[in-house]
Amino acid sequence: MKQKIKIATELFLNQLSEHNTRRVSLFFSKIKTKASASFAHQKWAIRLIRLCDFIIVRTNGFKFIEFELTNICNAQCIFCPYPDMLRTDKKFMNMSDALLAQNIEKLKHFNNALISFTPTTGDTLLHPEWDYFIEKIMQTPSVRQATFFTNAIKLDEANQLKLIQLLKKDRNGKMSQLYFSIGGLNVADYKTLYKVDRFELVVQQINAFLKLLKENNLTTGIHLHLKMLRAGDFEMAKAIAMLNQPNYPFVYISHSHLYYSNDGYKRNAQIGYYKPTDEEKKKACSYLYKTRFAADGSVWADGCVISEMPNDSSLKLGDADASWDAIENARQTIINQWELEGIVPKPCIGCTVYQCKK
Repeated sequence: MKQKIKIATELFLNQLSEHNTRRVSLFFSKIKTKASASFAHQKWAIRLIRLCDFIIVRTNGFKFIEFELTNICNAQCIFCPYPDMLRTDKKFMNMSDALLAQNIEKLKHFNNALISFTPTTGDTLLHPEWDYFIEKIMQTPSVRQATFFTNAIKLDEANQLKLIQLLKKDRNGKMSQLYFSIGGLNVADYKTLYKVDRFELVVQQINAFLKLLKENNLTTGIHLHLKMLRAGDFEMAKAIAMLNQPNYPFVYISHSHLYYSNDGYKRNAQIGYYKPTDEEKKKACSYLYKTRFAADGSVWADGCVISEMPNDSSLKLGDADASWDAIENARQTIINQWELEGIVPKPCIGCTVYQCKK
């Protein structure tokens, strides 16, 4: 019955307009913030907060803004274009203070913005001042919600404490969800998927961080997403026992055996891929309305994990010093070329992420 209610709720939320989706997300964020004040003593609050997390995640919408604080990574995942990009002339770097100021200025063009600290390639924790940058962005009045994504390889003791302090300062509950990506449920699968040997370190660090969250009575939703090999077996009980030893109540575990791709994507036989939709793609993908402020100063119509391909800039909208009108005109040109002339950007040809809001 519980699962049926979740499915029905999700189906209902998927029918909402983009505007109403944001309103629902913000409404339940406020409820969660208020309920969190009684978390330490009230069991009912745990159930309510978990419900809020469920709804918030499913009402993120399509237009959230990605802040790529760094495009440098500490893994070379077989489902990511990063290893191929390393062989191009792309500049790998951290976002500078000057660029941060330019990008924050552009945030005034968004209302009730949802920020995702999820780079196309790279891991946010590798930026030496990631916590300062995130705090500055979250202080911007137009930013109402934020999410954070990391592979947790750099979630060492120092960064755990920085993240705890960042969450404690966030009295308005803007940072409602954190996402950790993990490769499988054992050392061998992890190394195959991420091409580095960090599985045991990541498991230890995630548990240490969950322990700190619990000790500090924080209620941040922690989403642990396990990437699986084609032949990998997922066991929820094993995942919970391994990854949530402190029994932190706001952990949500998911997994996937399938990965996104497009016609130009280099596939790997060890993992499975989503099939392209049969839907006729006359309308431009909704994800093209998203924006990514890249670490190198470029601005992109950043739809998905494969929106920037090696040696391709067809979804680039301009640079941080360009006017907002110029950036939006470039976005509209890409959309018009798709819908009026049938010219689909290279990363979108055969893409399995395609979403079209009617």
